[in-house]
Amino acid sequence: MSDATNGTGGALDGIRILEVCDELGQYAGKLLADLGADVIKIEPPSGSAARAATPHVEGAPGESASFWYYNTNKRSIVLDLESSEEDRAAFRELAEHADVVLEGGAPGRLAALGIGYDTLRGTNPALIHCAVTPFGQDGPWANYHSSDMVALALGGQMNMCGYDPEDLPGAPPTYPQVDHGYNTAGHFATVGILVALLHRDATGQGQFIDCSMHEALAGTTELGMPYWLYSGQNIIRQTGRHASVARTERWVYHAKDGRDVLVFGVGRDPSTWPKVKKWLQASGFGAQLDEERFASPLARQPGRGSLEAKELMAVVAEFIANTDAETVYREAQALDQAWGVVRAPDETLADPHWADRGFFVEAPVPGRPGTSAKMPGAPYTLSATPWSLRRPAPGLGEHNGEVLPGG
Repeated sequence: MSDATNGTGGALDGIRILEVCDELGQYAGKLLADLGADVIKIEPPSGSAARAATPHVEGAPGESASFWYYNTNKRSIVLDLESSEEDRAAFRELAEHADVVLEGGAPGRLAALGIGYDTLRGTNPALIHCAVTPFGQDGPWANYHSSDMVALALGGQMNMCGYDPEDLPGAPPTYPQVDHGYNTAGHFATVGILVALLHRDATGQGQFIDCSMHEALAGTTELGMPYWLYSGQNIIRQTGRHASVARTERWVYHAKDGRDVLVFGVGRDPSTWPKVKKWLQASGFGAQLDEERFASPLARQPGRGSLEAKELMAVVAEFIANTDAETVYREAQALDQAWGVVRAPDETLADPHWADRGFFVEAPVPGRPGTSAKMPGAPYTLSATPWSLRRPAPGLGEHNGEVLPGG
């Protein structure tokens, strides 16, 4: 594994980005910074609200592990854009030589301060301005307030996340994961910025990007939206598997050692079915699977409502209940089955697959020379312009002297 702090120039080396974001938008800045862009995080005198985000680092109250992760490779300067015309003038001067302004928050915030796209492009026609907002720049919801959780409720994700009634009777929709909404919006903003950079390379012209978190989420709801659009059916929430318009067989089962195993595509593939059947029967389960009624893949496949599928999954459940989870996982994979163990964080960190690929990296801890913290590394591998961790998340205003004129 190479030293993650000593990477070569990235794919976006030479691109300068002014980031005015808290939780909404900062992930786009990280993705671009980790690819080599010079991302300058512009914070108010009190610091970005993201600096207070949980979880906090053990033994270091007020230090946000979330902020550390989402702000690697960035530089930080302090400008009081709300109250200081001198600082707004400094921002305008920085924007004259920037490639991208990345703004997160309510629509029109920077424009109201006299530093919006229409003003900035007057002195920098090649400037790209990406505004990530909860609901977009216009429309009846444009000025509504939101958060990561609210966005996932309104976007449709929470409607599909939950439990079978026998697991949790009357369960309400479930919040899937912290920052899921912010991260989805950040991915879409990143794509928009990269496309705009390509367009600028071809034409010399910048443009404004209106990135709505609500629309990013509404466009990524998997089955919920299509079922309603095309058949007028709402989906049913289910434990550990796709929501669907009808109750389907379980995919998650308790193993002998108390851990959980997720199974997928049982009986679907005719080429592997004989191996799976033999495997189950060798352990003393599923003698009836030799019967002709199990010969058709459509009869065996879960989710279609057949008695054979229900019976097959009962066999699988009994087999897993009598076998350790890791054994089920490894032996199923040897038979070309997409099964896996439901892993806890400590199991993920200890897995040799990630270690062999060098995925988790040791990042320098801000303000603590000689110490490091483990965090996720490169989300993809580029052979010619590798991802690199050049610097830890910045301290508040750490780079004023480097960036600001006369600093």
